Amino acid sequence: MYVVITGLSSIGKNLAELLSKEGHGVAVIDSDTAKCAEMAASSDMMVITGDATQRSTLEDAKAKNANALVAVTGDDSDNLMTCMLAKEMGVKKVISILNDVVHADAFKSAGIDVQIKPSAVVAKHIHRMISQPYVRDFLSFERAELFEIEVEEGMKCVNRKASEMGTPNGTRILVVERGGKYLNEDAQIEPGDWLTLIVNHESSKKGVAFMNKWFTKG
Repeated sequence: MYVVITGLSSIGKNLAELLSKEGHGVAVIDSDTAKCAEMAASSDMMVITGDATQRSTLEDAKAKNANALVAVTGDDSDNLMTCMLAKEMGVKKVISILNDVVHADAFKSAGIDVQIKPSAVVAKHIHRMISQPYVRDFLSFERAELFEIEVEEGMKCVNRKASEMGTPNGTRILVVERGGKYLNEDAQIEPGDWLTLIVNHESSKKGVAFMNKWFTKG
């Protein structure tokens, strides 16, 4: 696989190194001479100092031969321009980080896959830690969120069956796991069990109310 990465942010640098370690071909582009020199000195991947919004720069990186292009600069306008050029050149998979969600529609209209800026993701995780301390991890998708919860002594779900908990529409307990084994919905929940729930965005308030009811203590 051959991947072109535009922007030597911490994300771009780490992604390039991960792909390179797996044996994939990687080209990185950045306008910062010092960042490019540092990357070139520490790796054998193609490093290009230039403006990724220019077709000639993408041609130097052989973007038309790439399986994917990933734009990770801090400027949404530059990322959008780069991705649109890459699509015109025939790159099949084009991905960009999104620094400001107000630009999401522009990227989607252009058929570009986006990932929300990591700082926003971290903020969301911290918010969950504060408002829902029973949530150990979660994943957010376009239409739903997955929550992973570790059952503790004193939670109201203890000694209840998943089938008895009355999940609202839009919320579902997908998995009850104990000691590496998956239990059916008629097993009584015990401290130390791990539950995985899915909540669609349209029912998020009901889903949060359900989790607050069963996974808080007291």
